[in-house]
Amino acid sequence: MKYGSKKQIRGFSLIEMMVVLTVVSILLAFAAPNLFSLISSNTLSGEGTVIQNQLTLAQQMAVSKSADVEVRFFKMKDESAALTDEAFRAFQLFQYSAEGEMLPVSNFFRIRNPVAIHENLSTLVQPAATGGFSSESKYGFDSPRIGSELVPTGRSGTKVDTPYVAFRFRPDGSTDLPYRSGDARDTWYLTLVQGEGALQNDEPDNFMCLQVNPYNGKINVFRP
Repeated sequence: MKYGSKKQIRGFSLIEMMVVLTVVSILLAFAAPNLFSLISSNTLSGEGTVIQNQLTLAQQMAVSKSADVEVRFFKMKDESAALTDEAFRAFQLFQYSAEGEMLPVSNFFRIRNPVAIHENLSTLVQPAATGGFSSESKYGFDSPRIGSELVPTGRSGTKVDTPYVAFRFRPDGSTDLPYRSGDARDTWYLTLVQGEGALQNDEPDNFMCLQVNPYNGKINVFRP
């Protein structure tokens, strides 16, 4: 009886493995920039969507409860990410209680690093953006307004008196943002940017702009 000889399974040689690793490295080198760009874009879109949803919720709460809802944007350092420069990195919703006290009605939302609100490109966080139409304040159009609040912006979530800029949604769905001008400047918006140096660049390549219609509270989104 003859037994068939067992075929020996040949492994990869060192040279073959090096060739495969080289090819994989080249492919990763080409793919990595696009991958990082996609991840960055998703982070910016994700944070922008959270703010958009909360603004929509604030309007709905004002209508359903027949009481103003105030949206406060907080200017703070991000010590958890070792960022010492102050920027608008958080927001929270507030509403009057039955006793007439303004109380938080949402979580305290931190905008995830490296995304932040670009102050120079965001009229909603510029108290002086009302320009020459501040006379409308006697009719209640006095936003954006400034203030401060104890919120968890310190180390380990400790509450610190933190400056904010705010505006309100009214029970009819409109806002208390005034009429600014008769031209294209008559708009209120937030511009989100991300990345090192993005807050110092007034012409960012990548951004997400949320525009608030002062008359009906509608939120529009713009991307490059």
